[in-house]
Amino acid sequence: MKRSVMHASAMLAAAFALSGIVATPAVAAAPAQSCTKVTGTATFAPGLTNTAKNNTVTAKGTETGCTPAAATGGSGTLTATIKLTLGSCNKLSTGGQKLVGTAASTWKNKKVSKYSLTFTTGTGAAITTATISGKVSSGLFAGKKIAGQVKFKIVGAPDCSNAKPIKNVTFTGSKPFVIS
Repeated sequence: MKRSVMHASAMLAAAFALSGIVATPAVAAAPAQSCTKVTGTATFAPGLTNTAKNNTVTAKGTETGCTPAAATGGSGTLTATIKLTLGSCNKLSTGGQKLVGTAASTWKNKKVSKYSLTFTTGTGAAITTATISGKVSSGLFAGKKIAGQVKFKIVGAPDCSNAKPIKNVTFTGSKPFVIS
């Protein structure tokens, strides 16, 4: 009995081999680019207060630890413009807000990737975290998807009043910036 099971298994393996079917574990494709560190600053204009107003967020940062380095030179600079419709301290403090924007990376090798992005703010203890999703709209890696996450920290001591609005934040990547 044992011998016939082994024989049947060998025949089944041979049949798969001859038919071109190979049983191998699924392997995820390597990303086109992954940057382990993203840091920078962002400015809100006119600034977040307790009164809902449209704001434009302008961000500048750096991307480092980018692999494979052959595609980009291993690092880049990032610029972004994010629209915050009727934004307020109260609205953002509830979390789960979706913000849209555009961005671009100018890589060390002078190639450029332009993005269309969505930022979704966290809730609860993750209120200062934004998950990034989107797509490369043009340039290097055009058509590829983007994923990442950043954590924001308010600069200074604003109180959300008209006299002391939130105008400046710093951000640090809490997950790699991945293009795949």
